[in-house]
Amino acid sequence: MVEQETPLDSRTILSTRVHCANYETGLRRVIELARGERPAAVSACNTHLVSLARNDVRFHRVMQRFDLIVPDGFPLVWSLNAAGAKLQDRVYGPYFMRHVLANTPAPWKHFFFGGTPQCLERLVAAAKEIQPDIDVADVLSPPFRQWTEHDEQEFARRIRESGADFIWVALGGERQERWIVQNLHRHSRGVFFGIGDAFELLGGGRAFAPEWMQKKGLTWLYRLVQEPRRLWARYFKYNSLFLYFTARDKVFGLPERWSGKPRKGLPSVAFLGSRGVPARYSGFEVVVEQLGARLAEKGHAVTVYNRFPRFQAPTKIYRGMVTITLPTIPTKTLDTIAHTFISAIHAIFHRYDIIYLCGVGNAIIGGILRAAGMTVIINVDGADFRRQKWGSFARMWLRMSERWATMLADAIIADNHEIVYRYEREYKTRPLYLSYGCIIRDQPVKCGELEHWKLEPRRYLLFVSRLTPENEADLLLRAYARTSVDIPLVICGGANYEQSHLEYLKSLATDRVIFTGARYGDSYLELSQNALFFVMPASIEATRLVLLDQMGMGSAILYNDCLATREVVGDAAEPFDADNAEEALATKITYLADHPEHCAELGRKAMARAKATFDWNHVVDEYESLFEELGVGATKPAPTA
Repeated sequence: MVEQETPLDSRTILSTRVHCANYETGLRRVIELARGERPAAVSACNTHLVSLARNDVRFHRVMQRFDLIVPDGFPLVWSLNAAGAKLQDRVYGPYFMRHVLANTPAPWKHFFFGGTPQCLERLVAAAKEIQPDIDVADVLSPPFRQWTEHDEQEFARRIRESGADFIWVALGGERQERWIVQNLHRHSRGVFFGIGDAFELLGGGRAFAPEWMQKKGLTWLYRLVQEPRRLWARYFKYNSLFLYFTARDKVFGLPERWSGKPRKGLPSVAFLGSRGVPARYSGFEVVVEQLGARLAEKGHAVTVYNRFPRFQAPTKIYRGMVTITLPTIPTKTLDTIAHTFISAIHAIFHRYDIIYLCGVGNAIIGGILRAAGMTVIINVDGADFRRQKWGSFARMWLRMSERWATMLADAIIADNHEIVYRYEREYKTRPLYLSYGCIIRDQPVKCGELEHWKLEPRRYLLFVSRLTPENEADLLLRAYARTSVDIPLVICGGANYEQSHLEYLKSLATDRVIFTGARYGDSYLELSQNALFFVMPASIEATRLVLLDQMGMGSAILYNDCLATREVVGDAAEPFDADNAEEALATKITYLADHPEHCAELGRKAMARAKATFDWNHVVDEYESLFEELGVGATKPAPTA
């Protein structure tokens, strides 16, 4: 049973949504978050953070990811009250930490991250005085140097293995908020707190400001007197910015970019490199439709280039997006690049503000479009050059295209942190991580698809993907053949340019396997909603849209245990070992087929994670922040048809 969330009102201060919380409502909310099935983030926010978020679009995006932002300083309390809140006190970070520690004895577990070993030793002793029954699961004093990816993985391992419910992070300034958001994806649960200098204060390493100074909003002055050389520049800059932005907004109102209201002069966006809309083929088409339609709703002029003749839109205007259908060379190798090149020529004459290129193989065309004066964003997807369907020249082209993308694009988008880390290692470039949203489909669909294939609800396994080598349907078929389960395996997907591979797959199939071909719309939904569980045997370095789709339908999921997929599903799916894949997959198929109650529980967890983590509206907000960061505004109207 899901508990009712504690209702917390909020106000926008400068550009940051700050909750009208006190110590008690804040405590109730963090306990609710700790009981949830996803990781959560909490910040004790002060004028420094809200001023920085208003002044820096990137940090604004960081603060948007926090589930609870409490007013750490009296200036924020005064601002909230001026906006209609009725707060009596601030929620001072160190006092809030003490309050949470006092009210979360064992079996709740705590993890302290940050500070020196001596500071942590004092903090643990203080925590035991605050709550004698406290369970400090572990502490970690990170090294005083630039952290490597190996360091970050080790930090995450320590936190996960501790089983901590509350992870207290004290890194100073805004660094802790950035670190929390950058690493939240490594965890499937736990509440992460950005808690400032609470470790030193609670541990007795430094004295609290006198009570009268705190109530006058002068804690910053007390700290400045303690460490003037370290703090004066920061305090002068951000206190001044807070006063300036507060006065500016009082006179002129909150600027449109921060207000959430429809805005004029929005940049036009053209999507190139996909097959077009409506989405009925692969993941990129889903991204284009969902992202493009929502941008159009917000007032952007959106254009999508479709491929003739197989992917024509039913109307010139589809879900608010202008569709332009142009020809291509319909072969496996040339289909995408030829159509993108032809579309680029058309786009040069129409001068869009932003070009969104799907697929790293189109990077060289992005260079042409950027030279023509347009802002180019490339979604690089995964390691496309590793996919078995490509020949040697295509793989070489795709490998080179990754480097070209780092040189020719204004921004590179990665949908999974594993892609981000690889580009950092190999090209010394950090792509912007922007995952996808998920459509929640909890209403049952019935269109006769089960009857057509003589299937019974919860009495079959499901695979959905294009039948290409990298999707590893052959691994699933071999593993399934090793089992003695009495329910059929449904293979849903088309082969297109891979007819020989389709014949190979059919040669592996037993008489319990059903090949449905590609299925779209209600047919796909009915098959997905009624499967006992969905199997994803591939280990591709990317976020698979079909995986998000299945999570949004509450499907139980069995997946190849790779980092990219684990990042998406967390603990809401059943992994099989990739090292001995065929045997491990066969074992897990048998187990899940024999335990339908476990499948039902996995489905509930998948749905909960989808709702909590993958929100298309949040994704669109992130893209609009990116447009602003790139300095893109409307130059002229895009074509209307």
